[in-house]
Amino acid sequence: MTIHTDRLTTALDRRASGGGDSLETSLALDGSIPRVAAQRVLDNDRRREVLRCLLTEEGPLEVRTLVARIADTEHDPTAVTPLLDLRQRIHVSLCQTHLPLLEKHHILTYDRDHGHVVPDVTLPVFESVLE
Repeated sequence: MTIHTDRLTTALDRRASGGGDSLETSLALDGSIPRVAAQRVLDNDRRREVLRCLLTEEGPLEVRTLVARIADTEHDPTAVTPLLDLRQRIHVSLCQTHLPLLEKHHILTYDRDHGHVVPDVTLPVFESVLE
């Protein structure tokens, strides 16, 4: 997976314009997460990959396992950046930016002391959007 910072459309834009489903119908009928918050969550490739990983897991997931899975999807063997450097960058961005944001919206619970993430109440809402 390649991260494109210049991408003009987001997953929500593609979903909303594609099947005729409104974003509110796609995400949740109960309003568990505001549209703006959902847009922000889905605007980033790494956050979408975190959601995909959590949706495929049965329980808690270690941050280092999450980092390894994301690095595997983003790694380009022809790139100059070594895999270890990529994993370090991913770890920092997850711990400082992405996991706290997802925790703020009750999508996951991030246990900083033990290095685990656990799905929270809002996570299932994103399953239909990520298909």
